[in-house]
Amino acid sequence: MAGVLEGIRVLDFGRYIAGPYCAALMAEHGAEVIRIEKREGSEDRFQAPVAATGEGALFLQMNRNKRGMTLDPMRPEGQEIVRKLVKTADVVVANLPPQTLAAMRLDYESLRAIKPDVILTTVTAYGRGGPYSDRVGFDGVGQVMSGAVYMTGEEAQPYRHQVPWVDFSTALHCAFGTMVALMARRATGKGQVVEGALLATAVTLSNALLIEQAVIERDRVPTGNRGQTAAALPIVIKKLRKRGFDLVTVPQMMADDPPPHGQKLPHYISGG
Repeated sequence: MAGVLEGIRVLDFGRYIAGPYCAALMAEHGAEVIRIEKREGSEDRFQAPVAATGEGALFLQMNRNKRGMTLDPMRPEGQEIVRKLVKTADVVVANLPPQTLAAMRLDYESLRAIKPDVILTTVTAYGRGGPYSDRVGFDGVGQVMSGAVYMTGEEAQPYRHQVPWVDFSTALHCAFGTMVALMARRATGKGQVVEGALLATAVTLSNALLIEQAVIERDRVPTGNRGQTAAALPIVIKKLRKRGFDLVTVPQMMADDPPPHGQKLPHYISGG
């Protein structure tokens, strides 16, 4: 069965997660995605290698179902190849800062001069127009600046999530936005820019806590694995004799560690 994006060509100039995963999602729905990286291979290709040729697990996950090519878009020969590719493309994905996009002639004005109805999907750390718009950043920036690191940890020690949820969530938002842009182009014949930002994503996902603080100044403090609302369940893990891990019941935990703010939490069923 053909994917809904069959016939759509995507040029993926992304690196690491936010851009490449957006493009990977489109590839899974039938788009032809071409990953383009520098001639010696981008830095994300060799992170945590698992393959005999040096590719890492993250690279394999992000670039499934894609074609690949290498070139130097800063050289005249590379720019000519990019120009020819853009003529055939529907979408260009690039999680690069604005000044880098302009230097590589991947900014929207340059792309639109080649293909008027092209869609450019970009991801930056902080978004366009602010004082940090030209700065680079990774997943941890969003986690910290949104307050998630503080709320995830304990009062004496904040914790960053090992799973890069800001990067992946930004990619999901961008994939959704790109699909909407393709639908709009079908109706209007016009391309557009789809913009994602790591900080914007992190703040969006943390919005309820931020609204609560702005409205009633709740001043929540981190509580580790313990839930902070009546419906939430704490998670405590201990070694299990036979199977690796077991979840402790809440009463076992509460005997020594009562819930915050006098909350009553439901009994948690043990694993086993």
